[in-house]
Amino acid sequence: MDVRYLAASLLATLPLAAIADTSVIALDPAATLQRINHNYNNIDNHCREPDTGAPRGHYYCSGVTLRMVDDGPFNPWDYSDYAQKTGATSFSWIRKDLSTNRLIRPAGFILRTPMDAHALKLPVLEKGFMCIYSFDGFTGPERKWYGCGAYNKALPANFQKNSGTTPANRNHALAYGSCDSLNIDSADQWRKNYRYARTDLNRIQVTQCSWNVEQPSDWNAMITVHEHPNVVTRNLLGREVPARDAFAQPQKLNEMLLRNAGSGSDGSARLPYIDAMVWDVNSTYVANTRGDAEKAKPTNGLEPARNFQRKLYAQGYAVPVLRMDFSKPASQRFSYAAEDQAVPLGAIAEQPATAPEEPGRQFIKSADWQLRLDPGTGRQEWTLSVTPTQAGKAAQAREQQAVYDELLHTHGNDPQWRDNEHSPGSMRAQLACLVANYPKKNVWNLEPFRPVASAQQAKAQGCNPH
Repeated sequence: MDVRYLAASLLATLPLAAIADTSVIALDPAATLQRINHNYNNIDNHCREPDTGAPRGHYYCSGVTLRMVDDGPFNPWDYSDYAQKTGATSFSWIRKDLSTNRLIRPAGFILRTPMDAHALKLPVLEKGFMCIYSFDGFTGPERKWYGCGAYNKALPANFQKNSGTTPANRNHALAYGSCDSLNIDSADQWRKNYRYARTDLNRIQVTQCSWNVEQPSDWNAMITVHEHPNVVTRNLLGREVPARDAFAQPQKLNEMLLRNAGSGSDGSARLPYIDAMVWDVNSTYVANTRGDAEKAKPTNGLEPARNFQRKLYAQGYAVPVLRMDFSKPASQRFSYAAEDQAVPLGAIAEQPATAPEEPGRQFIKSADWQLRLDPGTGRQEWTLSVTPTQAGKAAQAREQQAVYDELLHTHGNDPQWRDNEHSPGSMRAQLACLVANYPKKNVWNLEPFRPVASAQQAKAQGCNPH
């Protein structure tokens, strides 16, 4: 469909900024900024399709999916020569609970989350998501199934897609993780399998397996692998000893693959899903990547981002250029500056919000950290003692996510929580267990060090899984 026709058909129904060319889609840049900052800070590990209820990967409703690219005589959304050989294009996914603080280029574009697209009644990118690697996967045609298979190996006999997801979602025919084929289902299994490969960057790139992009449990494992390596090696006497992991560095990033919409270089099928252009204000780093014709050179990201914005505007879409700053608090990861814009976006507030909207203290009366000796670990562990308001008690079951979101907003960045929740989603799971099994409790004691367990196992252990 011609993008100008699509733009005109949407103008009547969307909250648009006022610009001169009425054939251009231009969502309110302040609202776009707020959504993207919210998604970066929203640790939601339970994404589902809103109509079918089918589980989806974390990217569907949380975090920020982006592709950092070079500028040149081509469009940033087009498929590179190497991506054409692979049949898929590499993206990165970042979120508050990942320590990533540098990407492979200083400029690029952000894809709108499918859940945001649903809410805005915009085209939804439902299909094409393939797999995600804990670290850069050295992806290319050597990895079958669009870069998701084992390096230089055929797909295994037990090859299956979207395993473990019920009901099947709209992307079930494509999603695949080679970790499933190796029976690697957890971060601990991943570490054991790659314990001897992880001291060498090139070796881990080609040996690591991919996680299924539609399995929430695989996303949890990917995050844990990325953040808590816990590497163990053997010394000359054969004794296990802790070792420094070369990948326990914030500049190491994950890699997510999205299948190309065609076999050529034309990537215009992605146009309706681009939410913003972005540049890293603190980095000029340009990595050497597969298929590069020339050696990478440091680049300031502002002008490439502005050029990307101009190119997209010429196709009928006006999106903001956003600044990305990893030195600021997570709530201010992205920001808007009028002087960065190269196309008209309409009026925007003088100082747009750069943090998620304050939810207020509707559900949580108080929450205090206490250091206690845990008999299970034998160590002093942090406990967040939470007292809900009357509204919080009344809403604890029917609006549990909203209750948790308020708690996360007010205390999720506390070091006691941020540095000790080694199993992402543990605090959310404990709250769900307490509400389901002890609904009369007036105080919730949540302990970030505890692992995530099944509902049945958590219940059997008194909501204190170990």
